Amino acid sequence: MKFIYFGSSHFSCTVLRDLYEHDLVPSLIVSQPDRPQGRGLKVAPMEVSIFATSHALPLIKPSSLKDKEIIEELTKQNPDLFILADYGKILRAEVLKVPAIMPLAVHPSLLPLYRGAAPVNWSLINGETHTGVTIFKMSEKLDSGEILTAKRIPINENDTNVSLLTRCAHQGADALIETIEKVKNNDYTLTPQEDSRATYAPKLKKTDGLIKWESEATAIYNLIRGTFGWPSAHTFFKKTLIQIMGAKVIPQETLLAPSTVIAIHKEGITIAAGKGSILLTKLKPQGKKEMDAYAFVLGHSLRVGEKFV
Repeated sequence: MKFIYFGSSHFSCTVLRDLYEHDLVPSLIVSQPDRPQGRGLKVAPMEVSIFATSHALPLIKPSSLKDKEIIEELTKQNPDLFILADYGKILRAEVLKVPAIMPLAVHPSLLPLYRGAAPVNWSLINGETHTGVTIFKMSEKLDSGEILTAKRIPINENDTNVSLLTRCAHQGADALIETIEKVKNNDYTLTPQEDSRATYAPKLKKTDGLIKWESEATAIYNLIRGTFGWPSAHTFFKKTLIQIMGAKVIPQETLLAPSTVIAIHKEGITIAAGKGSILLTKLKPQGKKEMDAYAFVLGHSLRVGEKFV
């Protein structure tokens, strides 16, 4: 079946690569324009664009899908399907009408749960024990179209946003391959979503990563997992921003106030939470490289009884 692929991010590139390796090659790839990236904010192509260029696949990077010329370009392809994975823009009705059969999207949650930009992040932050991937027919309303395929994915205790999102991408590609075959054979069912069950996963802000030490240790640990990579769970020590790159939950209770350093040893720094405590194992002070927590202690003369804020 002939399809146009819409995508931009690492998640989207992983899905595209898996499709490509199963000989499902798009007739055209649509990605976001190049943009400033990294610490130096140098303008660079998105991952999907890099994949398309390296594999000599047709690629366009329109700044908008509203232009008549872009819609004509999509229409000329005569696609059976659109396939969208984290493209970053909602497609308007005029664009959604282009494919002969339907526009499909892959979303890393069990819709209608966690509609929106950051479903994997919020699943981890909220302490969910499972998530999933959903293949659905796109509509103009965000992540609300009829469902063709849904796959449940367990969340492991040590999963971070990065590891879980990667697993969802591979599972999403498998679900897409299965769905495309069903559509090809006209052997599929469109199941409406239950809007009354819908929850939302908005894009994370930098402030979402700030640790509130009065929270339970498990909630803090889940925040660290769910914000890994961006915006990264962080705290402050003597006005220095500290990103938390590795941690463990210590269940025993303490009488010390939340954010107080309880113990220091070679395994790391133990800090009191609202309930239980957290062992910090890896840190990244602002402007520095990632380091073991004990190395941070040696470099900053950190003592038991001091506080993070």
